[in-house]
Amino acid sequence: SDANAGSCCPPGSWGDLQDSSDVANQAGTALALHTGTSVYVTPANPTGTPPSRVVVMASDIFGVGGRRPRLADYIAHATQAQVLLVDFQRTQTAASAKNDKEYIKQFPWTAIEEDVNATFEHVKQVAASDAKIAAVGLCWGVWAAAQMSAKGYPLIAIAGPHPSLHIEGFAFGRDTLDLVKAIKCPTLLLPAGNDPPEFQEDGEASNYLREAFPNKSKVVAFPQMKHGWTARGDFAEPNVKEDTIKALQIITAWLNERFED
Repeated sequence: SDANAGSCCPPGSWGDLQDSSDVANQAGTALALHTGTSVYVTPANPTGTPPSRVVVMASDIFGVGGRRPRLADYIAHATQAQVLLVDFQRTQTAASAKNDKEYIKQFPWTAIEEDVNATFEHVKQVAASDAKIAAVGLCWGVWAAAQMSAKGYPLIAIAGPHPSLHIEGFAFGRDTLDLVKAIKCPTLLLPAGNDPPEFQEDGEASNYLREAFPNKSKVVAFPQMKHGWTARGDFAEPNVKEDTIKALQIITAWLNERFED
């Protein structure tokens, strides 16, 4: 059963929200990979010892700005990991695109592979030799993280609020469940109420991931939230901020468990 929904973001999802109210408080710094692609690294000034925990963060189709660096800061602080928020779409966003599908088709695996390689090479240079690497994806970023795991990059875990794994079907014409079955690490999904049924708590993809990684993969639904809420939901609306914080708490507690496995 493939999700061929006509959009990365289901109807009623959050659109582009550049909430940059917190920019002055960012704890990280920018660096460029050897490909020229920019990365937000947090914390900016690690203690000098190479990090033993790293999180590669892949964003949604609306860029890496807004509150996303602050989400990275939260994850870094709560897991004691170094978080790399990588601009895999190289400054492009879907904000001015005619439609999601045409925009996303510009970013098949081949378009991001060079930056993925550069990211993992960078981690190898700066992190401890036995560092554990997890991924956090937002929407499109969960698809990107799944691809990384499927292709053998050394991820120990993937956490994904409002996952858009069904991009595999609707943008690239392949079976989404095949991609899910190729994921080689425990996965946490946090679907919004309007995310596709296969990613909900009793969905086909969710069931598969829990069976593949018993007691490690987990699905926590946020039925009152709309797709995209953690990255671009309006905090002025009821419960959006609370459920963003709750999602971050669930993600970081789960990542801590996986880092300790």
